[in-house]
Amino acid sequence: MKFNTFAKYLQRLEGTTKRLEMTDILTELISDLDPKETDKAMYLASGYLRPLFNSVKFNIADKLMLKILENIFPEKRQKLDSLYASAGDLGDVVYELKKSRANGNMSISEVYDKLTDIAIVEGGGSQDTKIQKTSSLLKDLDALSAKYATRIILGTIRLGYTELTIIAALANLLKDKKLKGDIEAAYNIRPDIGLVTQKIKEKGMRGLSDIKMEVGVPILSQKAQRVSGMEEAMERIPNVWAEFKFDGTRVQLHMDKKKKHKLDDRQKELFSTKKPDYLIKTFTRNLEETTHQYPEIVEAAKEQIDAESIILDGEGVGYNRETGSFLPFQETIQRKRKYNIAEAAKDVPLKYFIFDILYLNGKSLIDKNLRERREILNKVIKKGNIMVVDDFIETDEFEKLEKYFEVAREKGLEGLIAKNPTDSYQAGARSYSWIKLKIADDKLLDDSIDCVILGYYHGKGHRSQFGIGGFLVGIYDEKSEEFKTISKIGTGLTENQWIKLKEAADKLKVKEKPKNLVSDKLFKPDVYVEPKIVVEIGADEISKSPSHTAGYALRFPRLLNFRKDRSPTQITTLSEIQKMYKNQKK
Repeated sequence: MKFNTFAKYLQRLEGTTKRLEMTDILTELISDLDPKETDKAMYLASGYLRPLFNSVKFNIADKLMLKILENIFPEKRQKLDSLYASAGDLGDVVYELKKSRANGNMSISEVYDKLTDIAIVEGGGSQDTKIQKTSSLLKDLDALSAKYATRIILGTIRLGYTELTIIAALANLLKDKKLKGDIEAAYNIRPDIGLVTQKIKEKGMRGLSDIKMEVGVPILSQKAQRVSGMEEAMERIPNVWAEFKFDGTRVQLHMDKKKKHKLDDRQKELFSTKKPDYLIKTFTRNLEETTHQYPEIVEAAKEQIDAESIILDGEGVGYNRETGSFLPFQETIQRKRKYNIAEAAKDVPLKYFIFDILYLNGKSLIDKNLRERREILNKVIKKGNIMVVDDFIETDEFEKLEKYFEVAREKGLEGLIAKNPTDSYQAGARSYSWIKLKIADDKLLDDSIDCVILGYYHGKGHRSQFGIGGFLVGIYDEKSEEFKTISKIGTGLTENQWIKLKEAADKLKVKEKPKNLVSDKLFKPDVYVEPKIVVEIGADEISKSPSHTAGYALRFPRLLNFRKDRSPTQITTLSEIQKMYKNQKK
């Protein structure tokens, strides 16, 4: 397919907010694609070059793109500045500047390869090389193609759908909507929408047999459901398996001694002289690779794991070396950084509490029940100081569960995770197979709420010096794949946090309301931002709201934490808010 034809599909997707219409357009697009280019087309339509666990960034921001456009259109410098000032979107600027130029015969694959060449440029003189390569590409594209290529490079392509919409389109393509669940299950163990789409395009549903778990490719983590309390937990799981709930960061560890793994420069500096030349990687629950951030976990994996290949699920938790007590999440998350890792490792040492094993020596274990998986896990993890197989109790007695909950409280932990010991590991799912039981501050709701920032309001009075005095947050509606407002917040931040929040928000600000945001004009922020900044919010209670599009509002909301370990679609959902509202009345 020619890239300009592909760009017309993107234009159609941009032109609608209706989920069914988006699904139909994607179905038509996939139908028209050649199987060999299907994966590349799906990556580009999603705004990236590779699956999220193997992402590559262009490292081109607006300022550098302006230099590139000045290089392409030297005679239109004044017009360029005025267009950028009025449009605020460099994709639209490129489109306006190239309107009269109708060139552009490249295929999707050709454009994809050129974009990849731009992204992988690094080292001395890389900026000049990026300018040259990007200028060459945009010159060769027609106006509409250049518009979307520019947005892909800048990371500002916002078409308002997620991978789940593409999965729905694949079910449409196969003319059977019931197949959506099977396709999603395959995606959950191999979250690569390009590969999944390509296999179905090539072989239909038979293609899913090629989608297998692989060491080095993260699995979507199983998530816990909410209930009203321990009574309901035991109603749903009469014989409950209870583990401590740590306030850390999810770590999925992959190791394969038969796969060679080239360390990057940051990793080489961190590991001992016994650095592994085989594959060891760690990932967060939102598929981001974090191997370089946890050198002690990698070192421990070499010593404590008795296996050729393995995938583990667990939680990384910071602790105090002197007292042995666990650190709060905000201190643990300081380990999430690109530089000064060794220093951070000294300041915030980690323990890796392992609660599940998903793969061992070439075989998936997720279809085995929890008891079976734990028995296997105990055999392959040797005792040590860093990697610890976490404790649990199994009981059908309410009093024993309640007592274990109190043990968690005394240890300063978040609470318990109640699990069904007869269930398989449900990748990507949120079900009553796992139930969270959290210890609450008596002044707050029974649980905090993870929200995404949707925009901010200019400050007044003392806060006018920061340029921000409040922000709008929302939760995620999984059914419509939209963000819906639930609260306006102006408390819980230090002066330094206000400054940092504005800096982060300004990097994501957009001129118009994002397509996947549903909001009432009553709460229109002064500045809209892309829904990417995740925050943990506490409140006194949830109330019904006719104005907030979630249908609910938070009473006396305040910011508790910034959650860098969660992606926007992993925040609290509308269905969870509905349950929390009912539970608080109990």
